Amino acid sequence: MTRDETISCRKEHIAPLEVRFVFDGAVGDVLRRCLDSDRQNETIGSTFKIYYQLRPLIPISVRQWLQKRRNQSIDVPPSWYIPGGMVSELHAAVAQNSDCQVIHPWPDRFQMAVSLTHDVETKQGMLGIERVAKMEEERGLRSSWNLVPYKYKVDLGVVRELQQRGHEVGIQGYNHDGRLFESKRVFDRRAEPINEAIRGYGAKGFRSPMVHRNLDWMQSLDIDYDASTFDVDPFQAMPGGVGSVWPLIVGKFVELPYTQPQDHTLLVSLGEKTPKIWIDKFHFLRRLAGMAMVITHPDYLDSSARLDVYRQYLDFVAEQTDCWNALPHEIATWWRTRDKMTIVNENDSPQVVGPASERARLVSLGTCCQPSLT
Repeated sequence: MTRDETISCRKEHIAPLEVRFVFDGAVGDVLRRCLDSDRQNETIGSTFKIYYQLRPLIPISVRQWLQKRRNQSIDVPPSWYIPGGMVSELHAAVAQNSDCQVIHPWPDRFQMAVSLTHDVETKQGMLGIERVAKMEEERGLRSSWNLVPYKYKVDLGVVRELQQRGHEVGIQGYNHDGRLFESKRVFDRRAEPINEAIRGYGAKGFRSPMVHRNLDWMQSLDIDYDASTFDVDPFQAMPGGVGSVWPLIVGKFVELPYTQPQDHTLLVSLGEKTPKIWIDKFHFLRRLAGMAMVITHPDYLDSSARLDVYRQYLDFVAEQTDCWNALPHEIATWWRTRDKMTIVNENDSPQVVGPASERARLVSLGTCCQPSLT
């Protein structure tokens, strides 16, 4: 099997896309099945379509109450934040090929990657950017800020200042009304204004509001990466989950799944008071040499208690010595570079060749990836 995988889906609106995964062979087969399943869920149910049409008439406080009630009513296991089905299949695939030599997912001897991202949903969220960015900078960290270009006034001065301070700015949809993926016609009509915002902000990445997604339609966006998928998240309106805790290349862009629960789910809907779930998931991702990408919102980090939970997570991240703290566009750039590398045998000794191969290393699959539900 080559690294070029083709996803062929049953629904007529889903076209085949060239997809390349972190590893070939049996592991790639597991990830391909997970992605195939997720692409079958690239639709919005009729109930949610009606809700999004009525949403502008519903006060924000009522919308948040409805979302909280819905999330609390969903029956999930204690380990809902672990992609259990993928891990069970992955364990078997790795066990059968544990001695196989692979290129480690991450550069410079890092075991895993961590990336901090924020979705800014409202003008109030814009006002909260500085407080959160400063908290990260005090710990030597930087993050990505995904802004909604046609909902509230975006201060380009803030955009440029964030970029000058080492942060990244991305685009979050069109106007955050939940209707971007209502139909192909709606998406196509909005794609060019989104691309104009991408160019105007100097952005390289995109995330869809409510993490609605259609990876085929999104090929028309002028982006280097997308971050609208997740490994597992049972609380989203568009169900599914790609399973993968690593980036993957989908058509023209790198796909970066978020792999940590969103702050709204943890702190608002479920009422968590500590970062324990984030930290537990982090340790799980380390065993897989995965990517710990989190979504938080300055809109919801609006109290001292919630900010303190995020502060504790930042303290934990800053203390890790085997993690690559990277912005999404840096991860996407590395992933494209890694994708061009190959393993060759020279004098019976396998070596990595290709651009920036000096930053890469060979490891056995079983050493690199240790899937476990415990």
